Amino acid sequence: MYITEQNMNNDPDLISVVIPVYKVEKYLNECVQSVLLQTYENLQVILVDDGSPDRCGEMCDKWADKDHRIQVIHKKNGGLSDARNAGLAVAAGAYIAFVDSDDWIAPQMYEVMLKTIKEQNADIVACGIVNIYGDRQILYTPPYCIGSSEKFLRMIYEDTVFSVSAWNKLYRKSCWSNFQFPKGKLCEDAFTTFLLVDNANKIVQISEAFYYYRIRENSIMTSGFRHARMDEEEAWRCNYEYMRAHYPSIAKKAFDFYLQKVNMLIHTISREQRESFKQDYQKLYGILKENLSYILFRSNSSYKYRIKFLIDFIKLGSSEKKK
Repeated sequence: MYITEQNMNNDPDLISVVIPVYKVEKYLNECVQSVLLQTYENLQVILVDDGSPDRCGEMCDKWADKDHRIQVIHKKNGGLSDARNAGLAVAAGAYIAFVDSDDWIAPQMYEVMLKTIKEQNADIVACGIVNIYGDRQILYTPPYCIGSSEKFLRMIYEDTVFSVSAWNKLYRKSCWSNFQFPKGKLCEDAFTTFLLVDNANKIVQISEAFYYYRIRENSIMTSGFRHARMDEEEAWRCNYEYMRAHYPSIAKKAFDFYLQKVNMLIHTISREQRESFKQDYQKLYGILKENLSYILFRSNSSYKYRIKFLIDFIKLGSSEKKK
């Protein structure tokens, strides 16, 4: 691993921005430039070349030559979580932020979020998101909220009013003292955000949509099913189990949310893939079947959702019988 030399002081206002980089030649320059052009300039920008097989490593080094705020890490490929953890390990700032290298951010993002986190004496501040689907943009401007861990944990499981994504947030570095992203797992944010929220004293969500999230057709989460996507089931099950142990009043909401995620996941396995991923399919089907009565009669899911779920489940069941 090679790390460029930088003299970093204990600056109480420094923001460390961790950007994992892997096979994003097409998008990397736009991403890095959006960070460097922030109206708030006191930044440590950590580019983590996660063993990218293309020109990304070279591009990172060129950016470092242009701007002294950039620090580059070249490492063996270990996945997104491992790359973020490598960035966290060298982060010198009092505040931490993450940007995915195929996304970009609005110029005023960190200026506004740092001002908010200081004024409110908060540990985490989150902003709105602009979802990018090719030439289409869908704006997500969440309600402005200030509150405790419990309030924001509820918001995670109530129609995802509070996103679990790591990249639309600014954290005090102390939030990460006892946590890392789970190496080798997909859905890494769902594995970590509920723990970070629970350990925060105060959280703020602002409505401004400062983060531009690019949704690519060939991304891991939008392409066809593969076994690694079972990490989604595990992540949301961990959320529910934690709520059951620590926040019993939230447990039912978390369980409903978990079952909705399982239902969504099973429908990413196409009919043609069911034999190839038979064990995964049967596990997800078994979870839904075991909880069918609960979903239909005791969950807090809407009537419309329960009817749709029943229709979809019957279709799944009929396809099972044909085998």
